[in-house]
Amino acid sequence: MNMMSLPRPVCPYCQAQMRRWPLGQPVLACDTCRRPILRYLARPRARIFRLRPVYTVIHAVALVILFAAVATVAFGGLETRHVILAIGIPIAMFGASDIADGWLSWRTGVDRGWRKLRTGRVARAIGVARTAFGVAGVAVAVIGLLAYGELRQPTRPAAPSLAQQSTR
Repeated sequence: MNMMSLPRPVCPYCQAQMRRWPLGQPVLACDTCRRPILRYLARPRARIFRLRPVYTVIHAVALVILFAAVATVAFGGLETRHVILAIGIPIAMFGASDIADGWLSWRTGVDRGWRKLRTGRVARAIGVARTAFGVAGVAVAVIGLLAYGELRQPTRPAAPSLAQQSTR
């Protein structure tokens, strides 16, 4: 039986050939750089799929959350203390993805940043630095979220009850 086979996918991170994509599996790790790659349907009618690294998708989602939250705080009439949540949650998302991406850069020796692919010792050094900045970002976000928990509305003192007023 003569069947036309689909070409093997190319990793959008390291540009290496990946193994065949199993049916029904939306995420597959590249064998070279070990990055999780997400497959999504770009055009449903033409059945055209696109591949993106999961960390890129996380950064895009965090950016949308950041803009939406800041716009809600700015134009929604919420208190200014809610800015801490609007900034803290996306920073935690950015930091967590940077920790994972830096760890993979350190382990595999493959790093992509500013549209440049690096390998070897340089990629490992950048991976360590990216992990450190990710840890710092998560720490800042946790400190901010803890500060948000401490910033409560100032409570008004309760009006004295009738029993208290009659004893005076």
